[in-house]
Amino acid sequence: MIELQDLIAPTAFNPMIYWVLALLGVPMISFISNFFTKGKAPVWAALLLLINTLISVYLAFNYWYGEPISIKGTWFSVGDTTFGYSLYLDRLALIMTVLVNGISFLVHVFSVEYMRTDPRKARYFSYLGLFTFSMLGIILFHNLLVMFMFWELVGLSSFLLIGFWFEKKSASLAANKAFIINRIGDVGLLSGLMILFAQFGTFDLEALKALMVFSEIEDGNWVTHFTNNGQQVMNSLDGRWLSAAGIALFCGAVGKSAQFPLQVWLPDAMEGPTPVSALIHAATMVAAGVFLLARVFVLLDAQALEVVAAVGAATAFMAAFAALSQFDIKKVLAYSTISQLGYMVMAMGVGAYSAGLFHLITHAFFKGGLFLTAGIIIHQLHQLESDKIKFNSQDLRVMGGLSKYMPITFLCFLICALALAGLPGFSGFLSKDAILLNATAWAGQKGGGYYIIPVLGYITVLFTAIYIFRLVFLVFTREFRLPKIVGESGIASKLKEGNWLLIAPAIILAILSVSIVFGANVKAENTWFMQFFSVPIYLVPEAYAAFSLVDLTEETIKGLHSWVAIVSIGLAAIGLIVSYFLYRPISKKALVFQDAPEPRGPLGRLSLNHWYQDDLYEKVIAKFIVLQSKSIAWFDEKVIDGIVDGFAKIHVVFAHIVRWFDKYIIDGFVHLTVFASGRVGQATRSIQSGNVQTYILSALVMLVLLLLWLVF
Repeated sequence: MIELQDLIAPTAFNPMIYWVLALLGVPMISFISNFFTKGKAPVWAALLLLINTLISVYLAFNYWYGEPISIKGTWFSVGDTTFGYSLYLDRLALIMTVLVNGISFLVHVFSVEYMRTDPRKARYFSYLGLFTFSMLGIILFHNLLVMFMFWELVGLSSFLLIGFWFEKKSASLAANKAFIINRIGDVGLLSGLMILFAQFGTFDLEALKALMVFSEIEDGNWVTHFTNNGQQVMNSLDGRWLSAAGIALFCGAVGKSAQFPLQVWLPDAMEGPTPVSALIHAATMVAAGVFLLARVFVLLDAQALEVVAAVGAATAFMAAFAALSQFDIKKVLAYSTISQLGYMVMAMGVGAYSAGLFHLITHAFFKGGLFLTAGIIIHQLHQLESDKIKFNSQDLRVMGGLSKYMPITFLCFLICALALAGLPGFSGFLSKDAILLNATAWAGQKGGGYYIIPVLGYITVLFTAIYIFRLVFLVFTREFRLPKIVGESGIASKLKEGNWLLIAPAIILAILSVSIVFGANVKAENTWFMQFFSVPIYLVPEAYAAFSLVDLTEETIKGLHSWVAIVSIGLAAIGLIVSYFLYRPISKKALVFQDAPEPRGPLGRLSLNHWYQDDLYEKVIAKFIVLQSKSIAWFDEKVIDGIVDGFAKIHVVFAHIVRWFDKYIIDGFVHLTVFASGRVGQATRSIQSGNVQTYILSALVMLVLLLLWLVF
């Protein structure tokens, strides 16, 4: 029988711990020191992140082909229960450290110019350091309790960055919204941790996986057998708790990765500085949910995975539809992020583990590039503002024709847009098609209504191409609309390309969005990434295990591959054509777009208002909760307090009765006794006169009376 203490026992000293501590320590140093460096904070923070990026690249090159490195130690004990920590370096951790540090470094470089004139830039760069530290903690630690601590620290970091310009009410509200909604998801995550701990007695992921292998389903119950300090342990829960644990863990990802129904915080997170948007959307906060799913993937049963797949597909579709009608360039990209995260979550749900991770990596590059190029546009347009000229630099209606003013930005945006649309030659095509291929194969095995999952995925391909090329046409083609709007024809001559601090990070991310980076082929399975990340085997009891894509024959996959690629490319091409006819330079929509009102049709309003989810929460759910709270307050005041007050009044009345009884009955009897005793005393006292003759006379009288009584 497996021994728990052997699984969580501290490991021997490993020099690798110094590198791990360096990865965590450098961004923490950045967080602390930038409060004191003031004007030098931008360069100092960027230098520290460059060092951390080089460390992560060094570790990836040296340990990529080795066995995973596990470093364990004891944290604290409560009674007989020991809580430890576990650091784990495998290929997933290595590539994620490179990704997080690399994207964070590029965002730091970009922010040097973007935040140059901000008076609080030292604090901003400190928060970036805290954000990077938090995400690296999630990646490097392999203990769910410690991961949860860093998980919450990521939530704090996002709160600080989203609300960085807190003097704006919208930014403050957006930060609060992100923080609160993520806590809702984290309640589920914490519940999942508690279920696993109740069953296995540990939070260590390696130990959980080993113990899960030896668990089984007996008469509908989920039973585990192991020894702890030599004593046999048998824990039994209803089998449904296995599904509940998986769904609860997924709730954490729903919040952090902005999945339905908790995705409403992410569009509002655009209130933070644009580099923050790139950091949140590309490689840190939102990727944390998908990373968590990857770490617990083998612990999820069939029911939990079906929920994951359904939520991911619905989110991808809903967010892509919402992106079609937005006027804010950052909101379009925000909904795009939600949609692409839906793809990743859907991939995990159908069992396409490696495809989901592949899309996480490719998405980090092209979405980071899209946000940074959008940031360049916003930054350069903002330079045109003055005391007399005010406009919203994020509104698509003030843009147009920017390709001739900002050609490098246009090229970078176009490359990343093509990758997002999933067209051949770009990284998004490889990862997106891998997800659709696996989802189609999964639905084919399950049949029936499960086909809705890949169908929503294919529709999302069409919507994605429409909204991203809508951006390309409206932002970069025809003529610059701002001069006409503000009535200043000479303002266009002031618009220029961003400097190298802004352009260089965007160029790097655009290059990384080309498919050749992952190999000269058109099949995802032939890329170096997919070669190194295979689908792991589920460890849950066989009776509850999901169907594994590993079991599919090679012929099945080959038969679907060409069909999926044709449909996917065809839908993306149709989306491009639709966007071209709707928003090409000579189209009616493009000609009058500067005056475009909000959509009037029901579908347009549904898209613009994101399926009215905010309205649903604010006007229905929030009002219901407020009404319920008022009802509870009324019940507490009128009923509970009424009962308490009633009992208090009864006690007061009873106390008065007791007081009267005590005063007039008890005390009256005592007083009567005293009075009677006094009167008797007074009466007997008169007999005691002290006169001897009186005593003799009284004795003679009593003697005579006694004799008379005896005689008669």
